[in-house]
Amino acid sequence: MGGAETGLEGLLSFVFPRSANAMVLADEERRFVDANDAALRLLGRERSELIGMPVVDTIRPSERERSDREWQAFMRSGEHTGTRNVVRADGTEVRIEVAARVLQIGGRRLAVSVTLAMSALEAPPSPVTARRGTLTNREREVVTWIALGHDTSHIADGLLVSPETVRTHVRNAMSKLGARTRAQLVAIALSTGEAALLASSAPAGELAGGWPTSTT
Repeated sequence: MGGAETGLEGLLSFVFPRSANAMVLADEERRFVDANDAALRLLGRERSELIGMPVVDTIRPSERERSDREWQAFMRSGEHTGTRNVVRADGTEVRIEVAARVLQIGGRRLAVSVTLAMSALEAPPSPVTARRGTLTNREREVVTWIALGHDTSHIADGLLVSPETVRTHVRNAMSKLGARTRAQLVAIALSTGEAALLASSAPAGELAGGWPTSTT
């Protein structure tokens, strides 16, 4: 993913390679089209090996029939959240929480799938009343940092606010976008463009506020 894309494609091109969250793109035939470094580490595979591979090959055999049904429903509805056991290249398994959305990129209908980095996982926020609406600029900022794999404390430090303020922004963003988990929040934000492309005015190798592109 590269080039001079703008809007949704530009946002995805910015977040996808930089994120500590595992992200993959799959086509309508359910084959891997792209994967970021975090996804390659999660799956224990090289990019050249993964691209073009059927997604089902990375799913526990006993879960494949259910996974096929979920995929068909996903392609009709355009969104999916759930858990699954992923089979790594060495045969070991890891259970993940995944959120996916269907989007149009370069004239193709693709699925973007997000699994949050462990550092970004938190207990579900307190339930809030759904109130669909446009995110504020600060909410977009917070969602973008989550998409990049930052946890609450890091976001709070970078924005010079309290962790509870960050959690409030997350709850508000989840309510507005109808997300039940942070992974789903990221998937929705990437598929709709409801996140801030903060690198546009930042120096090379930095993000707004002087944050490094790496979470380490």
